[in-house]
Amino acid sequence: MLAGELLGSITRAVSEPMLLVGLSGEVLGHNAAMRRLFPAVVTGANLYRLTSDSPERVGDTLWRWARSGEPMAGALALIGAEGRPRRCHGFGSRAAWADVGEPVVQVRLISTFDRERLRRMAVSNDRERHLRAQLEREHEIALGLQRSLLPERVDAAELDVAAQYAPTAYGVEVGGDWYDVFPIPGSDHIALVIGDVAGHGLSEATVMSQLRSVLRAAALDDGRRPDRVAARLDAYVDTYLPASMATMCYAVYDPAARELSYANAGHVPPMLRRAGGACERLEEVVDPPLGCSLGGAHRTARVGVDPGDLLVCYTDGVVEQRRESLDVGLARLAALLTGFADPTPKDVCTTVMAWSTPTDHADDRAVLVAGF
Repeated sequence: MLAGELLGSITRAVSEPMLLVGLSGEVLGHNAAMRRLFPAVVTGANLYRLTSDSPERVGDTLWRWARSGEPMAGALALIGAEGRPRRCHGFGSRAAWADVGEPVVQVRLISTFDRERLRRMAVSNDRERHLRAQLEREHEIALGLQRSLLPERVDAAELDVAAQYAPTAYGVEVGGDWYDVFPIPGSDHIALVIGDVAGHGLSEATVMSQLRSVLRAAALDDGRRPDRVAARLDAYVDTYLPASMATMCYAVYDPAARELSYANAGHVPPMLRRAGGACERLEEVVDPPLGCSLGGAHRTARVGVDPGDLLVCYTDGVVEQRRESLDVGLARLAALLTGFADPTPKDVCTTVMAWSTPTDHADDRAVLVAGF
């Protein structure tokens, strides 16, 4: 039985409207009382489109409820049967029993005449405001740290490079998406890297900052060997960050040989958009994520590049959709890249970021594009 069907069967006779909703806003289930009051709240609908509140406010409310193991007071301005918004107070908490691939919230609305519950709600509001202030401070610190470590400019003498980063669309969390471009010391080679630390929050942003520093240090010795750089970062995560997991693709451009070599540690495969319009996935090697290889060796793959070719690197938030195969998202991205006519890296970067905005997979997004 699906999670929404289970909720409906258990709460069918409950007089209070009840709702099961994913953090992305997808309605997974409801009881009869909810459907009578709010006919538009049907399974598969998106809560962000059924309320007069801003997406930021709804996302913040869902996120706070998803973090809570105990019912927490809150409110939603839902569109009623008459087509007008109704401010509904209620309680929400994480539905840990609903395993659908994202955090799920169980919401119970209450009557505005329920004085005792409203009194308890008023008492809890002060605690909620204090918690929200703490979370917002953590968010600002983490986002500031993350942005400070992403290069403001990604100039490279031999390459035309563009990059963009956007934090998650819902809630106040930040993630561990990062990228970097730098010349490899002692050579004319250029390193390009994109990565993603699993999870969201200040600790993940801190892990991201460590990995960026360790990678640059590794590049001093083995920068032209992607397999060795990946192995160094893997050993670092395994030794010093055993509770963390991250993905990364590290590529090296050799301008004399017009060759790109790369190692991929569990990251979504970069795309090589050829000057003629064809698009190739760089997936010859995909090794386990950093911290998950259990001592296994990392590998390097090589591919030739020509003038006008573009390397498009990105994080999983760009292509992932809930309940959809990753291959579908990758195919859509390839079709988008194929449709360009003589694009520049900036054109591609801006378009891919705008194209990925409607995704219902609440995650950070980063794109790095290099033209050869």
